[in-house]
Amino acid sequence: MAISSIGVGSGIDLETLVTDLVAAEREPKELSLNLKETLANASISALGGLKSTVSAFQDSLENLKNTDFYSGRTATSGDSTLFTVSTESEANLGSYTIEMSQLASANKVATNAAFADPNATVGEGTLSIGVLGGNSFDIVVAATDNLTAVRDAINNAADNIGVTASLITGTLGTELVITANNSGVANQLNISVVDTGDALNQDANGLSRLFYDGSDPDNSINGLNQIQQIDAAQDAEIYVDGFAATSSTNEFSGVLEGITITALADDGGEATLPSASLVVSTDKTSVKGAIETFVASYNELITVLNSLTDYDQATGTRGLLSGDATISTLENQVRRVITDTVDRADGSLNNLALLGVSTNSNGSVALDDAALDNIINNNFDNIGSLMSGENGITTRLDDLLDSFLKFDGLFATKEDTLNTQLRDIEDQRAKLEFRLTAIEERFRSQFAALDILVSQLNTTGDFLTQQLDAAAQIVNGNNS
Repeated sequence: MAISSIGVGSGIDLETLVTDLVAAEREPKELSLNLKETLANASISALGGLKSTVSAFQDSLENLKNTDFYSGRTATSGDSTLFTVSTESEANLGSYTIEMSQLASANKVATNAAFADPNATVGEGTLSIGVLGGNSFDIVVAATDNLTAVRDAINNAADNIGVTASLITGTLGTELVITANNSGVANQLNISVVDTGDALNQDANGLSRLFYDGSDPDNSINGLNQIQQIDAAQDAEIYVDGFAATSSTNEFSGVLEGITITALADDGGEATLPSASLVVSTDKTSVKGAIETFVASYNELITVLNSLTDYDQATGTRGLLSGDATISTLENQVRRVITDTVDRADGSLNNLALLGVSTNSNGSVALDDAALDNIINNNFDNIGSLMSGENGITTRLDDLLDSFLKFDGLFATKEDTLNTQLRDIEDQRAKLEFRLTAIEERFRSQFAALDILVSQLNTTGDFLTQQLDAAAQIVNGNNS
């Protein structure tokens, strides 16, 4: 147990002396531990930033390491107001003429005679609503049901096969509008009626006012009719090099393999169909963009590596990870792959220098845009052999980076080492506190003994002083 209140007997400030001695013992060791802890935490943070940069660099390899990437296709519409186009890698190279005939439309019908308002009743019975020759669903209408109730019953039906009902109220009254959700001839509406009000299912009274014969949209007995021609169910139609093609939507995905054409315009009523070219070519633009991203990501990695490992002569400081074996291994191996020759690549393009990539003095690289364009335009087929495949540059880089980034890779090992250092520092702090406690107790014990001794000496001194004073008084009294 520590001895407290030392110095009371002697009058000496022994408490401050003990505190100062313990502090002097603590300071150099604590400073050393603080420095080690700061460096370890800074190294962990720096390693995390480096991992993020390495991961971004690895991401830039994703397309370039894939051999199929170099056979990618791009399709161009000669007039994007007529149609747009998208493509997949299996599309054949070529040029086509696309003529626009008609766009797909969905069937929309409305009541012939307007009702007074949304609260008007429509009769009673059953509506069977569906598509011509296809599925349908039934709506039971009570005599008290108004237009609003019928609309809601259609829209909320659990087995609704794909129609939407709405109400339009104008100066003449309210009309019920029913629209097929999907376009195309196959989605032609058909509405049959069982009118229990007058037992006549196709007259102009009661629920029969909602009858619609989809097989004959212009039939005079129809209670519902198309509002205008564009409301007819219609397939889209185009011509590809003179061959007709139809689609229930405005997308044509099976006419040309690997190509989807989206029609945006029809013939406009003109005798001559509007047309434009469709050109399918190798997607060289994406390859160039991926190479540019690869170079930029590599330079970002080199910038980070240099900041972590280089010596700054101006300030006399080294990077946080300077001399670290793991980082040196990464830097050296990445640079080796970047400058290597690919054995299986064509001799005309077997290293990055021939692609227009040159190395700068600080380890970064520069990309000659003109040289790259020349290779893309005149030697494109050999780029894939250089960059992808078993022995390609990006494939080797990807494998290398993976050995650092995987959960049990070199970065993880380095992080474990740094975290172990932090735990060791904590252990050393605990041991230091234990040792300082022992030192303080020893000092207190020693100074307590000193305090007692000085106190005793002071007491003895005071006694002797008193005796001497008394003796002097006696001597002085005898002489007087």
